[in-house]
Amino acid sequence: MSTEKQHVILVTGANKGIGFEVVKKLLKSFSKENKDLILLGSRDLKRGEDAFHSLSSPSNVHVLQLDTSSSESIDRATQEIKDKYNGQIDIIINNAGFLFLEQKMEAGRETVATDYGGVKILNEDLVPLLRENGRIINVASRAGTVVLSDCSKDLQEKYSSSTLTIEQLDELVEQFLSAVDSNTLKTIGYTSTIPLMPYSISKAATIALTRIEAKQWSNEKKIFVYSVCPGYCNTDLSAHAADSRSAENGADSILYLVHTPSDQLENGGFYLDGVQFPQINQDQDLIRQAFERISKVNAAK
Repeated sequence: MSTEKQHVILVTGANKGIGFEVVKKLLKSFSKENKDLILLGSRDLKRGEDAFHSLSSPSNVHVLQLDTSSSESIDRATQEIKDKYNGQIDIIINNAGFLFLEQKMEAGRETVATDYGGVKILNEDLVPLLRENGRIINVASRAGTVVLSDCSKDLQEKYSSSTLTIEQLDELVEQFLSAVDSNTLKTIGYTSTIPLMPYSISKAATIALTRIEAKQWSNEKKIFVYSVCPGYCNTDLSAHAADSRSAENGADSILYLVHTPSDQLENGGFYLDGVQFPQINQDQDLIRQAFERISKVNAAK
């Protein structure tokens, strides 16, 4: 990144876990001459301030109250960026996410509202503020690529279609949620045996959304959009599983897409640890086992 101007970087869900490690690593990468501004997004303002103080209150980190499951909160945060930071931003890292364990309609909608809907709404609100050559990094999961491999051919083709629109993607997601509620997932082609399907489908939708956004915004203005898997990390989301990797490693996977030149990446691509993965990927056992461990640990609490 150029040192000619101060860049503005937003990290959502940054008060703990992987998002917090992303902020820490960004701070270490800055030189004395180039201290880009980091907006530490946090759903809970107090927790965001606590995270800020644990970083020794650096002058180039500002806490931004932001609940990505709330369109009102997203609107307020967007207005704050306009008012306080000249209405300009360079990098958006959509890290915030939830994993609701209940396989019910309400829990499914909450999961999708944050992990897919929040990403979509925040990006739509902030893309007018992105400078040329800006980047959007949507944090997804390999679960999103794997869950589609067991779905019907028709669903696979719909999610991966090069002509898929956001409206069509929204409809696919809504059909999935309705099928969860009516227990008709297999009837419409969702045959996967992976647990916690709402989370996995929200990530599949995020990966598909990334491809749509990359195509749309690379034409309208020179913006690059990527999706990324941080891996199975030791965080609240994984119930701090003993066999998970560190949140620092997850942050490195995300930051690869911040620091790598755009001509070495595919706009709209999905990455893990610097390696690009296909939108549909056979790896059922690994993902299933991880989710089963998460379910068991949380059930025991």
